[in-house]
Amino acid sequence: MDKDQTRQLKRQCVKCGKCQTVCPLFSVRPIEASAARGKMALAEAVTQGHLDESDTYRNYLETCLLCGACEEICPNKVQTLSAMLGARERLVANGRSKSGKKLILENVVGRPRLLDLAMRLGRNFLGLAFRRIPAESGIRRRFPLPLITRDRTLPSLADNFFTDRYKGQVNSGSGPKVGIFPGCMTNYFYPGTAEGIIGLLKKLGASVYVPEGQVCCGMPALTGGAREVVRKLACQNLEAFEKYELDAIVTGCASCGGNLKENYGGLLREAGVEDQRIEEFTSKVFDINEYLFRHRAPDPREGTVQKEEGGKEELIVTYHHPCHLHRVQGVKAEPIALIQSTPGVRYVPMADDQRCCGMGGSFSLEHYDMAKEVNDQKVARIIETGADAVVTSCPACIMHIRDGLSRNQRGDIEVLHLTELLQRYDCEKQEAGKALDSGTRGLKTGTYDAEHRTQNIIRGLKPADKRDYLLLFEI
Repeated sequence: MDKDQTRQLKRQCVKCGKCQTVCPLFSVRPIEASAARGKMALAEAVTQGHLDESDTYRNYLETCLLCGACEEICPNKVQTLSAMLGARERLVANGRSKSGKKLILENVVGRPRLLDLAMRLGRNFLGLAFRRIPAESGIRRRFPLPLITRDRTLPSLADNFFTDRYKGQVNSGSGPKVGIFPGCMTNYFYPGTAEGIIGLLKKLGASVYVPEGQVCCGMPALTGGAREVVRKLACQNLEAFEKYELDAIVTGCASCGGNLKENYGGLLREAGVEDQRIEEFTSKVFDINEYLFRHRAPDPREGTVQKEEGGKEELIVTYHHPCHLHRVQGVKAEPIALIQSTPGVRYVPMADDQRCCGMGGSFSLEHYDMAKEVNDQKVARIIETGADAVVTSCPACIMHIRDGLSRNQRGDIEVLHLTELLQRYDCEKQEAGKALDSGTRGLKTGTYDAEHRTQNIIRGLKPADKRDYLLLFEI
C-alpha cells in the first residue's frame, strides 16, 4: 500500500467498525487487529513511518481470510481486499515475508514443472507419512509434521491427475467450443469434479477442450504478496488458452474463477499485454454454475416431480456459498436454482450460508487453530439444517468442510461439488423431464416458451435469491 492509497483509504474509512460484525476471524479472536479496521490502521501507520514492518505486523496482516465480508458491508465501500494484498506485496518487496513461504511461492508455485513433479513425488511417498481413513475419505498424518495437526483430515492425491487423462480436444460437439480450467486442487485432488464438468458440457452439445500448457492460476502467490509470480503464470495461461480460439472458458473452482476474472486484467496489463487480448480472455471465463444456468435454463418444476412409490429416497441438501464465487464473481442465485431444479433433491437453506468456512487458502495451513474454530461455526450451521449433504462450488471449501464434519463426528454428511450432484441425479432428471412432458401440467419442456420458464424459475426461488435473479437478468 503506497502513500497515495493510504491517504485515499484514510479518507474513505470512517472507523465505524461494521467490518467487525461480519469478520469470521473477529468472531473467534475479538481483538482490533483481527478485523479490517485494525489491519488498515496498522498498514497506515507503517506507510507513514510510525511503525516498523515487524514480525508481529506481518502476522496480523496474514491472519486474514480475504473473504471480502468487510468490503461487502462497508458503508463507504473501502477496498479492503486490494489494500491487504498491497500491504502483503510491500512486505515481500521489502524482504519481510517468511523465508520458507517465499521460497515455495517463487520456486514451486511459480515453476509449474516443479510443482507437478512435487505432486507426483508426493503421491508416490504419501503412504509413508499419512494413513488412509476410508470412512472419512481422506488421510491423516502418521507422525508429527509441520503445519499439519493430528486431528486434521486431508484429501489424498488422486491416483490419476486430471490433466494426465484429458488433453486437447476431449469431446466433439455441434455447440460452442468450451475450454476447461480445472485449477490445481481439482487437477491433483478432485479430478472427478472436472470430469463431471466434461459430462455436463457434453450434454449441452459443446466441443470440450483441456488446453495443454495451462498452469496454476497463481492465487496462492497473489495472496502471499508475490505478484511477479502471478503475472508470469497469467501470461502462460493466456497463451495456453488463446491457441484454441474458444467461445468460453469454464472452471469449477471459485478461487481460480475469481482470480481469472477479477485479477488477470490488471496482471496482464502490467505485463504489457494488449487490452483486446485481455478482454477476449477474461470475458470468456465462467464458473460452471453460471455457464450451466445460462445454457441449461433450470426449471424448478423438474425438481418437484414426485417419486414413484418405492423409488429412491429424496436427498436433502443445503448449500455453502464460496466467498470467491458469490462476493468476487456475484454468482449466488445460480447454484440454488440448479439444485432446486434437480429431481430427487430437496434444498434446505442454511443460516449464514454466505459466511466463510475458514479455509482461506494457505491460511488454514499456517493458522489452523483459527481456521478450525471458524470451520466449526460453519459445521454447526450445516448440522442444524438436518441435510444429508452440503453442496458447494469450490474444492478448497470441500476439503475444509469435510475436515470439520469429520472432527465433529459427522462424517456421515456428504460434501459434494455441485457438478457431482448434477451428474449423480442427471438420469433421474431425464426421467422427470419425461414425466413433465406426459403429465397433465400442459406445457412440454421442449416447447416451453421463455416467458413461462422464467416465471417458473422465479417462483421457485427464495426471496433473497429471487432478488439476485431479477438483478442478474435485469428483469
